[in-house]
Amino acid sequence: MPIFGLALDLGTTILKGAAVNLENGRIKKKVNLPNPQNHLGSDVVTRISKALRGRYDRLRNLLFFGIREIKKCLGFKRPSFTTVVGNPVNLSFYLNKPLNGLARYPFRSELKEGVFLKNPPSYIFPCLGGFIGGDTVAGLIASGLNKSKKISLYVDLGTNGEVVLVTPEKIFAVSTAAGPAFEGTGVTCGSFALPGAIDRLSASGGYKRRIRYRTIGKKKPIGICASGLIDLLGIMLEIGYLREDGRLLKEITIGGIKISQNDIRKLQLAVAAIHTGIEILLQKVGLKPSEIKETILTGEFGSHLNQKSLMRIGLLPQKIEKIHQEKDLPLRGAIMALLDKKIFEEAEGIREKAKQIELALEPNFPKTFVSALRLRPWG
Repeated sequence: MPIFGLALDLGTTILKGAAVNLENGRIKKKVNLPNPQNHLGSDVVTRISKALRGRYDRLRNLLFFGIREIKKCLGFKRPSFTTVVGNPVNLSFYLNKPLNGLARYPFRSELKEGVFLKNPPSYIFPCLGGFIGGDTVAGLIASGLNKSKKISLYVDLGTNGEVVLVTPEKIFAVSTAAGPAFEGTGVTCGSFALPGAIDRLSASGGYKRRIRYRTIGKKKPIGICASGLIDLLGIMLEIGYLREDGRLLKEITIGGIKISQNDIRKLQLAVAAIHTGIEILLQKVGLKPSEIKETILTGEFGSHLNQKSLMRIGLLPQKIEKIHQEKDLPLRGAIMALLDKKIFEEAEGIREKAKQIELALEPNFPKTFVSALRLRPWG
């Protein structure tokens, strides 16, 4: 009878799992489920606050309920071995560790090195500090950037937007409070990437521009998922419906879905957060955007983005040489660890090489963030 391992990615908004045949390395099945913790807050800051006010056990129980549902969907209860990645908050819940250090400056998690458990047999990936967790470490391994000799950029576009700058000598990482907008939630017009979600937009028609859209599965529109939202910002800027400062100049409805000024503001803040993280890291190391040789984008919608739109709205600098878009890199890193024990050492090596940068402590942070709020190309 085959021996199966379980890989888990405990994300803020989405929980992911994979059943892996440990004898031949084949993935039997993957599953994604909404994180049940979403009912008690869409971001980790809200969940930390509620945990410290007496809801810790409730949040932990919700997380494990989600994990049990993943196992049920995958078809087994007791894997031979489990690898776990995720943000420091969810990994703290998983290991029953306190969250007090993440509630206030200097935002320190009790989790550092990777953790091996005997019951159940498992390995929990190390964290890089603050809100930068094992999902970032696993994603770097899956991308191969941790072994790159080039100056490279790793960007995880999620609720906690992680940005990592990899140089031959050092790894620099920041966590940015992008919020849930990039997950297709947190905005009234937003949606997960489900059938009916608008995932691509374009403009045509000369003087009287017409916005065209595509939905997943060619179903009736139910909302706009993250890749569509990024296209939306770029198109609205291009046709003059939106100012660079985020002011909506014309009310717009796409596929029966109204776009509000508040939605635009939330997306604007998410874009500025990622932009600021990238720019601060470049300033810290003394590099120009043109010196970045390779960029990996990941996240729930990392493989579905329009690169032109990303640069038009200023999320990424224009002069990056090569951009790859990859989905599920953290989960892929967890799967790799199931099949190769050397990955455990590789994960610890990244932790030792990495340096976390506190954005709020950087002298240029306020000025950089305010500038990044303008939706325009840069670099």
